[in-house]
Amino acid sequence: MYLWDKDKKAKWNFLNVYGAPDEENKNEFLAELAMFCKKCNVPYIIGGDFNIIRFSSEKNKGGIHKHSGIFNSIINSFGLIDLHLSGGKYTRSNNQSPPTLERLDRLLMDKSWENLFPSVVFFKLPREVSDHNPIILTDNISIFLPKINFRFELSWLKYPEYLSRVQEIWNSPCHDESAFDRIQLKLKKFKQHFKGWGFNNQGIERKIKQQLNEELLILEQIEEQAFLSLEQVHKKVHIQCTLLKMLEDEEMYWFKRSSAKWLHKRDNNTDYFHRIANGRRRKKSMFSLINGDDIIVGTSDLIKSGYQFL
Repeated sequence: MYLWDKDKKAKWNFLNVYGAPDEENKNEFLAELAMFCKKCNVPYIIGGDFNIIRFSSEKNKGGIHKHSGIFNSIINSFGLIDLHLSGGKYTRSNNQSPPTLERLDRLLMDKSWENLFPSVVFFKLPREVSDHNPIILTDNISIFLPKINFRFELSWLKYPEYLSRVQEIWNSPCHDESAFDRIQLKLKKFKQHFKGWGFNNQGIERKIKQQLNEELLILEQIEEQAFLSLEQVHKKVHIQCTLLKMLEDEEMYWFKRSSAKWLHKRDNNTDYFHRIANGRRRKKSMFSLINGDDIIVGTSDLIKSGYQFL
């Protein structure tokens, strides 16, 4: 996919890959990958599920794929940068007991693409439904949200108190003479009340989902080091089932919406030593801290926590 960056006045290429899962087709996949790198004459980034690990450390049970050597040769020959993954070591689980964990998903960028986006960071999210972790690439730019208008959400219908609230608003006294004006006023009251009520419920569910995701990520990190206990397995399944129900509500929410606009804006830097610094900065980026049973997330909370240890 060729993309034109309006801000940087630059063209670059994104290749989304799904590597051949069958051994007999991996040579053809790797040959196609090498040909793309050879022919691409603009900055590019390659990401997705490669279905190949690079090193034995990328699998909890050890061992490498027989095509790992060729894969590493392609990366080294074209000077590709394998972005450091934050949030854990593995991106895929076979969901068995005990599980096989692997790092199959990655992002590879060439040096000219890094010159365009020197501050990008790469991290994974918990596996809510899939056997793969979602992976996120960001340059940590704040997104400016437009003014949000009132929208009726289908998910409201699941709340037991919804109908009683509607009835209460509709039956509230209204002193306009015209029947049309009374209906208009009732609808206005409805929108005012449920706009705030909907945002409040969204905030509560967002906090619950964040807490569940943090608990799930901790369980995944424990699973990377040792087998989960039976109690932990049950807890993990319960969290995933709860998240699945929440995702269904989100699906209804986004069903009524089209797409979001993302703003990309960073300084360009081509110096070799800055590239080294960029790589170190990505590896040292801190998204969260575990302090006992608490998880500290967010820049301001991380700074406050840091002062406590001084």
